[in-house]
Amino acid sequence: MRNNEQIKSLFERVCNDDMRAYNELYIALCKQLLHFSAAIVSSFHLAEEVVSDVFIMLWQKRHQLTHVENPMVYLYVATKNFSLNTLQQHKRHLHASLELLDTSAIWIAPDAESGMISAEVQQKMETAIRSLPARCQLIFRLVKHDQLSYRTVAELLDISPKTVDAQLAIAVKKVTQAVRFDLSGELAQSYLHLDL
Repeated sequence: MRNNEQIKSLFERVCNDDMRAYNELYIALCKQLLHFSAAIVSSFHLAEEVVSDVFIMLWQKRHQLTHVENPMVYLYVATKNFSLNTLQQHKRHLHASLELLDTSAIWIAPDAESGMISAEVQQKMETAIRSLPARCQLIFRLVKHDQLSYRTVAELLDISPKTVDAQLAIAVKKVTQAVRFDLSGELAQSYLHLDL
């Protein structure tokens, strides 16, 4: 995944009619937005439609979006809103609470760490993550895998940054306990480090 500055640069170029930047932005964010939407709508097929609609909207409104300061947050919020609208349009079960999310849809393997961690340890980590309550799991994945800030996750999920911090602390403790005998302290600390 590209960093926030790269995403912001691509977004600005899209706002200036750069189709190549639009394609690069789509490639950079499609997978994580797809998983995020699928966690809400409980369907990868619907999530693909949602993400496609979000990017179509982005292109159509590109000249009106030059004021957007944080494109990553904007695209996550748009994906959330489109996902909720899709649920209503398809008269499916509306998730009234984040506790009811389809957690199997939000699984994304860590990229950089995957080469340094054995398959057995990765499996233990994933099992520990999947055993977390849905909201706690979603927060962990948005912060640790998608590298969103606490504040961004709080805004996205309509909760306080303190709740994000508390939920992430629970997740990190559970994952650390599950793999503490398999990971060296340094590797565990680098993977599970709590950054704002």
